[in-house]
Amino acid sequence: MNVQAKEKQQFNMENVFTVRSDKLKELRSVVQSWKQSSAVIGGAAQFQLVVDANIILGDLIWLVSKRTSVSAKTHLMETIEAETIDIYAPPVFFDEVEEKIPLLATEKGLDVGLMYEHWAIYKLKIKLASPDPDKVQVLRGGKDPDDAEYIGLEQSMGASGVISKNHDIRIMGGNQISVTCITHLRNYSRATAIELNIKVNGVLFANVSVATIRGLFEGSKALINGIAKAPDWVKLALLAGGLFVFLHPGARAAVTNGLKTVLQGIGEATPTIIALIAEAAVLAEKHKSEAQVHLDNAMKELGRNEAQNRTRG
Repeated sequence: MNVQAKEKQQFNMENVFTVRSDKLKELRSVVQSWKQSSAVIGGAAQFQLVVDANIILGDLIWLVSKRTSVSAKTHLMETIEAETIDIYAPPVFFDEVEEKIPLLATEKGLDVGLMYEHWAIYKLKIKLASPDPDKVQVLRGGKDPDDAEYIGLEQSMGASGVISKNHDIRIMGGNQISVTCITHLRNYSRATAIELNIKVNGVLFANVSVATIRGLFEGSKALINGIAKAPDWVKLALLAGGLFVFLHPGARAAVTNGLKTVLQGIGEATPTIIALIAEAAVLAEKHKSEAQVHLDNAMKELGRNEAQNRTRG
């Protein structure tokens, strides 16, 4: 095995660009701020949802009784922190959770103080909103009057649905969103965070001027052909100013010898450079495809409402 092959083998592109799903919040903002680039790079879906008290109480029970790692998060919390979902609840929701925490703690032998600590964190993530009184009044004549506030809020906001374990939500005209759907959105957030991290860094690290890059690779048919076949976002990164792999510490270490050759006039460094670019592109497309599968699964429930809040570049 030659030196270049060994160096490439030691350099793992997946390790370089893998990030936690909460990074998606930052990446989404960066992409949205790049008006000319966002259309090429793409975006990340977001949804407005109403949450039922039974979902939060279930999360609190899991956090206090079943969580084995202090860093572990519920699927709902992880998806909220990725800002893939924006969560709302009516006033009765907060009263219901506060009322049931001590009852559940006694019933299940849980630490009520710890449950309240986790509840305090959730409360900061859930937005209070009041439903249209007229809608609520009509809904109170349904199968479960207690669900009227939640469905009324969903309809008042034009939210994508109500996250709930209560099937009466759907019977009464609301769009019940299951815990399984939230898991799909969690997985979507994880995959999209990696995809956008690669693409955003492809632009951020492209700080070498176009003239410099053209000078470095002038006459390199291999590179020109590689760029021609690359996805649009890779071309954008290159045109913005260069090969981000050169500027990433890990990649720079992997092609140290190649860089010396480049400065002398390309030579054998070009295949390594193209390989790294291609590897990043393939990785991004892989996670994009995975994200789309999870989003498609989530949309089987979210898409039941015409008033969905979805944005995807």
